[in-house]
Amino acid sequence: MPDLAVYPNTLFVPRPPVPHPGPPPSDKRGNPHARIICEVAMAQRSSDLKEKCRLWKHQPYVRAVLGIKLYETKTTRNARGYRDRAMKWKFGTVNKDGSATSCNALGNPNYLINIPVRDVFYNPPVPAVAYGPLPPPPAVLMGTNITIDLYEVQQAVLLYQEM
Repeated sequence: MPDLAVYPNTLFVPRPPVPHPGPPPSDKRGNPHARIICEVAMAQRSSDLKEKCRLWKHQPYVRAVLGIKLYETKTTRNARGYRDRAMKWKFGTVNKDGSATSCNALGNPNYLINIPVRDVFYNPPVPAVAYGPLPPPPAVLMGTNITIDLYEVQQAVLLYQEM
């Protein structure tokens, strides 16, 4: 089970006619399978997180995988009284003391994940099992993306981290 999953509502992607695993793929309750997976590792090792993410990437229904490794805060404090952190971000971080690495503002194209709406809310037909999906979302949506800004993810984690 992922820590967080985004999957289509059955109003947009109907239940598969063939029980789990499909085709098309479904969860064990017959719901359309998750398309975006987020794994958050706190107690797990980085290598375990990487392996979980690698396994998710091999699933044909998964369109994006986001892995976040959080490390425990340290007991030491900096000159301003904030706890030192042991978090590592491959995409950078903004420290409480104001020092920054490269992921330091909203909208930086190097730290945006764009997932086409079509990939999340539309299944192609599977003629072998008479699976004809609902009509695709309106054309105005089919050409758009769901955008995840890693700066926002980073800031949300920092906001909830202990001082």
